[in-house]
Amino acid sequence: MSRRLLFTVVTSILLFTAARPALAQSDPSKITGPEACVACHKLEGAAWQEMKHFKTFDELHRRPEAKEIAGKLGIANIKTESTCVQCHYTSMGAAGAAKVIAGVSCELCHGAGADWTKVHNDKTKPTHIADAEKLGFISPNNIYKLASNCFQCHTVPNEKLVNTGGHQVGSALELVAWTQGEVRHHFLNGKTNADDTPDRKRMLYLVGRVVDLEFSLRGFAGAVEKGNFVKGMNARITAAKAELQKIADKLPDGVAKTDVLAIIAAAPKPAVAADGDTGLKVTNKDDILAGAKTISGLGQKISDTYKGSDLAALDSLLPTANQGTPFTAP
Repeated sequence: MSRRLLFTVVTSILLFTAARPALAQSDPSKITGPEACVACHKLEGAAWQEMKHFKTFDELHRRPEAKEIAGKLGIANIKTESTCVQCHYTSMGAAGAAKVIAGVSCELCHGAGADWTKVHNDKTKPTHIADAEKLGFISPNNIYKLASNCFQCHTVPNEKLVNTGGHQVGSALELVAWTQGEVRHHFLNGKTNADDTPDRKRMLYLVGRVVDLEFSLRGFAGAVEKGNFVKGMNARITAAKAELQKIADKLPDGVAKTDVLAIIAAAPKPAVAADGDTGLKVTNKDDILAGAKTISGLGQKISDTYKGSDLAALDSLLPTANQGTPFTAP
């Protein structure tokens, strides 16, 4: 192999790796499998089996668009390629030997359960949920962490997957509409799949907009090529900032408004410069990542500090339609 060809191959590998930031997904060695959750949460499990998150296990590799993307990337098996697995499937097993066992299941959203499942299940202790959270359980009450697990995949922070594979640049994810639709599985108070309260919807809306901006910035910061990825991520950043400005305009002084304005101010406008014929450099990458970190802290603060009752001014911004139909218990 010539030096020039070797350099080209190595450079391509490095660029592909740089475009695939590791996602904060659950550790396969600590996955217990959906059965461990469904054993108690039977209705939640029944709802899950009607979701796209569940059906991707049997359907994704058969979809023409998925085959087309895989073909462009040279991927022979979607269920063994980490580019696909990290967002579309649940893997279980020791490092180097993990296998796909399900689509997007409980532990991808709520954390790998090996360390916390028994603690979570010990209802003799009134602190069992809080104790489980200390061990990695992501409670529905921690809206910021839950939203982060959604947006880390739904922003599709993978440049090569978009530019070469033709994958879309993220989903039009909005937490209220998407959590009240087919993914809703609220059965703790009986057999009714309860709609979220207005207070929770307000928090979902605000925190979701914050996390969208944070992860769009993180995705853009890793860009190294000209193409649809940079254009799409820039569009997401611009749109997220505009939505947060609408929120700030609605909020009265003293009620989260200062934090929302600080979040907008912390998001620098991405700047790029040409780097060779097809490459680019994000010239303010450090500023972007620093801004994303600041936004992360403020997003967690909003999630922890404020109540939905503080945010009634946002009601006119909430979506009125859901993403799909919620499951109805038999």
